[in-house]
Amino acid sequence: ETVESLANMLGLRKVGWIVGHPPREEGFQLSAAEVIMAAEQQLECAGGISETPFVTIRVTVGDDGNVVMEAFQVSLQCMEMVAEEALDVGPNPGFCYVNETFTAIQEGKPSPTVENNFFLTVVPIHSYQSDMLVAMFPRANRAMDNRIQTHDEMKKQLSKSGTAGWTFIDLLSDFALLLYLCQFLDVKTDLPKICESVKDREVPLDDGYKIIIASLAGMDGAY
Repeated sequence: ETVESLANMLGLRKVGWIVGHPPREEGFQLSAAEVIMAAEQQLECAGGISETPFVTIRVTVGDDGNVVMEAFQVSLQCMEMVAEEALDVGPNPGFCYVNETFTAIQEGKPSPTVENNFFLTVVPIHSYQSDMLVAMFPRANRAMDNRIQTHDEMKKQLSKSGTAGWTFIDLLSDFALLLYLCQFLDVKTDLPKICESVKDREVPLDDGYKIIIASLAGMDGAY
């Protein structure tokens, strides 16, 4: 809930989710439960059965031991069937099972199942660099150079202000850091004002917030 509120304050919206899993047999991309969940997420993002930027990222380990990432969307047909509650999870995770109140036709014949890959479309992955946010602060939900979220980490990051062209608001504009601050500042009154300065650098951050945040970080002197 806090993540969603913070994202809304920054003018962001959820456009994907990540499915992490151990290696699977060749050709098995997503399970029936994951396909149905992907359809539900796309329906929510699109507000109905229509095109949406929402994607499902599959992350696993390749044969060479390296990380493998692939992005998928489910088809509009899958979205429609899930919206009608026509698809169920069954004993074979490689297939979506058709609810007995519906009929699926494959190759001109009724079929009780639909192979998951029939619903999937591969989406290309491109690199992206945000003009608004940096990504330096440790994430709460994953290991990052053996660092964890602490006031000391906040101090290390914000202390770079005034060096190498960094400003205080530049360094504060870190989603993980802002989310961390939600534990200590009022999400309803303080964060909206801070996020306005993050979204629009022409809106100066109130000196009072600078003092409060610097104090939380244990910083002394100029910032």
